[in-house]
Amino acid sequence: MSKIVRMAVVGCGSVSQRGLLPHLTQDDVKDRVKLAATMDVVAERAKRCKEKFGAEEWYDDYDEMLAKADVDAVTIATPIQLHYEQAMKAIAAGVHLHLNKTMTATFEQANKLVEAAKKKNVKVVASPGDRAQLQSTRLVKKYIMEGTIGKVFWVVVGSAGFGHELEPFRKAEDILTNVDPSWYYGHGAGPMRDRTVYELHRITSILGPAKRVAGFSGIALKERRFKDKIIKVEEEDNTTLLLDWGDATFGMIYGSECPIMIRSINKFPGILGPFITGSEGEIAMGYNSVEVFSGKVSGGYQVTNTERTLPYVEGIHYKMDEFWVYNDIMHLVDCIINDKTPIVVDNIVSVEHARHVIEIIDKGYVASRTGKTQTLTSTF
Repeated sequence: MSKIVRMAVVGCGSVSQRGLLPHLTQDDVKDRVKLAATMDVVAERAKRCKEKFGAEEWYDDYDEMLAKADVDAVTIATPIQLHYEQAMKAIAAGVHLHLNKTMTATFEQANKLVEAAKKKNVKVVASPGDRAQLQSTRLVKKYIMEGTIGKVFWVVVGSAGFGHELEPFRKAEDILTNVDPSWYYGHGAGPMRDRTVYELHRITSILGPAKRVAGFSGIALKERRFKDKIIKVEEEDNTTLLLDWGDATFGMIYGSECPIMIRSINKFPGILGPFITGSEGEIAMGYNSVEVFSGKVSGGYQVTNTERTLPYVEGIHYKMDEFWVYNDIMHLVDCIINDKTPIVVDNIVSVEHARHVIEIIDKGYVASRTGKTQTLTSTF
């Protein structure tokens, strides 16, 4: 394997232009990554991104890119509904993969992807792996393993926002930034897969795989507006799930893309917690802090200011947008160059963790439709 990974960026929309492409063209990564190609179904956008970020080639056809471009890996930043098909084609071609969240739209797809990647010996890193690696996450897991708050009883965590149609990046009318977000409200996308996935990765990396899920879910806003276009909402935009980790440890998880503004310890709109309560105390996780209330810490209360440091992010990258996704991409690069299994942390394999989170979301929707608690079968 060459010491420089030749990578293609598939999907040149908001996340790629704001984050992925700028990161991958910084001078400090050129000894490990070469931007081999940009690909987007909007030909002019793919071409303009190729020119702006210095890629070698551009394509508007994914199959043609896989057949013709000299690439070792792809980062897939297309609508979630396309992830599975594009990932399976890359695996068949022996091309390593980074997948933006969520890895696939359904649990069935995730199972097939995991098996296919194993058979072809293709390395896969699925975002948001960074949530398990954050200093705050590691600290909370340490507290729980040490028994600082005793037996865990329950957890509350969630994420909400206003919708991608209001994203400032999309306001202009030029070909690069006039990126239609309609896909986000179609079947297979929505806030659980786009927002709450972060919090599910975080809390399961702390408490481990969940065993059962129940929930309520529905479409609260039937229509959205993007500029002069009316978007019909097809996927649930307001969801609350209940998780069971066994031994009477429960959690409430929510995901919403309805007008909401929550102010909490995070001081960050839309994110609540995680708050974890146990038999001997509780933990409140903030955006850059961890608060512990327990008789097992000095004075009964302790607050630790944490840094949002990640293993594959250095220097200027922390000042750039989407550095957490860049972290996952560079994790893949490291695994390719050094022939390592993509393990996020604590022997958690990236694709297996992502698959479990997808099963929670997928079966959470089933639980909502049927009114019946669903048993979870995957682990990591």
